[in-house]
Amino acid sequence: MRISKVRDKSNSLDLRYGVSDNSEQASRFLVMVNGRAEWLEKYESLPSDLKIGNDTGFMTFDHRGQGDSGGAQAWIDNYDTYANDMAQVINASTNGKPYNLVCHSMGGLIALIAIMKGLISPRCLVLSAPFLGLPNKPISPTLAYHTSRLLTNLHLGHLNTGVGGYWKKNFSINILTHSAERFSIIQNPPYPTPSSTFQWVMASYEATQFVSRPENIKKLTIPILVLSGTDERVVDPSRTQQWVSEASKHTNASIDFHWVQGGFHELLFESRPIYDTVLTLIKSWFDKKGFPL
Repeated sequence: MRISKVRDKSNSLDLRYGVSDNSEQASRFLVMVNGRAEWLEKYESLPSDLKIGNDTGFMTFDHRGQGDSGGAQAWIDNYDTYANDMAQVINASTNGKPYNLVCHSMGGLIALIAIMKGLISPRCLVLSAPFLGLPNKPISPTLAYHTSRLLTNLHLGHLNTGVGGYWKKNFSINILTHSAERFSIIQNPPYPTPSSTFQWVMASYEATQFVSRPENIKKLTIPILVLSGTDERVVDPSRTQQWVSEASKHTNASIDFHWVQGGFHELLFESRPIYDTVLTLIKSWFDKKGFPL
């Protein structure tokens, strides 16, 4: 994979992205959009695991504030910034060629906003364990939002919440993956990211509200596959189901939902049996929709 950087839209920081060696000759792309506290090398093996064709390029990137991209860690002013960053790196790396999107967790929320605002135009979209609502613990989403908004208005939005350090738990009680090897990688990332800030929490809540409004859902016109583990305990799976149900009422786009039996949150970083199931679901869905890899 070749690593490059591009300046963001405001010309204030660099965004790091990686493209496969065949990117210049590729006729189409698979774009992987990772979640909070992740880094692009984490998904380097995805193209080979999916057995993508020689004429399919691969691109992935670091969101601002994580990996080796610039920006304040675990902080964002609003998700429009994330969405603009996504458009920036996709335009810089795919050269106008068609692409399929696979997104994990926070990456799915960002992608939905970017699509709804007309910033990107993928052929189809896969949402793995999408972040579509704040979790109900340790406090309710509404209370988390109002608390974060108050602190942000008091110029304390840069403070870390101390919530979300799932990688610090022992493997035996972790809620991310059934793979001890992959859990070790999550525990020892090359680019450690602190817990989210209150500003990030406020922005995230507002973003989940945006993608749930009927007038925005109507702007979705591409096929969407949504995957959720039956043992999901990081994002709220009931919120995912609710979004799929509501979205199906307000758009003519095809939206397919699948439970992944036994899956934790890291569906694309799971133990081999569960991961193989996820790969099969994604690849067969792309084929079914007429957008093979």
